[in-house]
Amino acid sequence: MFIAMTLSLLDQELEKIEKALHRISDAQVWEKRKEGTNSIGNLCLHLAGNEFHNIASSIGGLPYTRERSAEFRAEGGFSCKELYGRLKEVREQSRSVLSAISEQDLEREVTVHYPEDAGIATYNRPIGRLLYHLTVHYGYHTGQIVYMARLLQEQDNNILKWNH
Repeated sequence: MFIAMTLSLLDQELEKIEKALHRISDAQVWEKRKEGTNSIGNLCLHLAGNEFHNIASSIGGLPYTRERSAEFRAEGGFSCKELYGRLKEVREQSRSVLSAISEQDLEREVTVHYPEDAGIATYNRPIGRLLYHLTVHYGYHTGQIVYMARLLQEQDNNILKWNH
């Protein structure tokens, strides 16, 4: 139940990102409102990298291929459609990994590896706690993406069905 709920919540957040990306241009996705902040494109790359790292790599055993700092340094190179495609591709990998584990596996600890130069220490977490944190993290950045897209869009339309 927890695994299915996690995927459902992550899918709902991905739908919000898709709607936001449809409201802005390929140039706007890389706009930064001020120096030292992230663009929507940076956040999309970060979410894809973080999800792959935690689920496909840490839980699923796929090789660590992430360059976390590059997610935040990028200033272009992907369209809105390509960014969404990347997020969707990672989600399918996550779905495959999570469909192979059971609710009993949620207590099993996995190692979340980081390279020595990443500035983040490698750590162990139970899968359930890792998935919970990943879901909260994904929702946090989704909110940022939706808000920034609303500020960047041509017309002042609500991206989601709410008035805030």
